[in-house]
Amino acid sequence: MNEWVFLRAGFAAVGVLVVAALVGWAVQTARYEDPGFRELRRCLVEGRGAPVAATRDPIARSAELGALDTVIETNRVTVAVAGDAKEAERIASNYRSVAGDLGERLEVRGRTVYLWERPPSATQRQALFNCTY
Repeated sequence: MNEWVFLRAGFAAVGVLVVAALVGWAVQTARYEDPGFRELRRCLVEGRGAPVAATRDPIARSAELGALDTVIETNRVTVAVAGDAKEAERIASNYRSVAGDLGERLEVRGRTVYLWERPPSATQRQALFNCTY
């Protein structure tokens, strides 16, 4: 009879640990910010001296890992960081469906989507890409 008491207590302890692990996982998932996105923001502000703000663009804000607005050498750009290349292409497709052919203003590199205010110069593109990769 005593063995059953210890067995039940053991199962209860394991159950409590499983619930605590699930709660911890849920909190971490809800608060997660991709290190690459955080590094992008830091590089733009500290490395380039570029102003960074949360974007109000609803298409960019749909990106899983985050989006921001910045200015690189007087050219405003919205950067959306998707969870994967498929999501990045979905974001670019949404831009094309709303605005038509954006030409050089819209770029997709891996899981990152860039929407420039004007077609970017080579130095503007490189300044932003240096922070992204």
